[in-house]
Amino acid sequence: MEKKENMETVEIIEEQKTLDFTELENRLDELDSNAFINAERACRMVGDPTPDIVYSANFRARLAATAMGVPFEEIRKLKLRTYTAVITRTLNFLLQSLGEELTRRNS
Repeated sequence: MEKKENMETVEIIEEQKTLDFTELENRLDELDSNAFINAERACRMVGDPTPDIVYSANFRARLAATAMGVPFEEIRKLKLRTYTAVITRTLNFLLQSLGEELTRRNS
C-alpha cells in the first residue's frame, strides 16, 4: 500500500508541474543552427510537407521544446490556447530578424 501511495503522489506532482514560457524568446535566442536543423530533420522524417519549415507548427513546437529543455511531447500536451501561444511566439521570434532587415533596408 505504501508503494501505491507514493505512485499517486508522483502522479499528482507531475500533473501540477507546468512549464513557464516567460523566457521563451531568450531561450530561443540561445539556440544554435543545429537546433534548427535537428527540428527540421525530425519534421521531415515524419513527412512534414511544409515548403518553408518555419511555417510548420510541428517545427515550431519542436524548436520551442528544445529551447525549453523538455521533450517535444510536453509541448504537444499543452492546452490549445497555450500551445498556439507558444508556436506563435516562436514564429514571431524566427521572423523578427527578417522584419528588422526589411525595416533597415527601407529606412
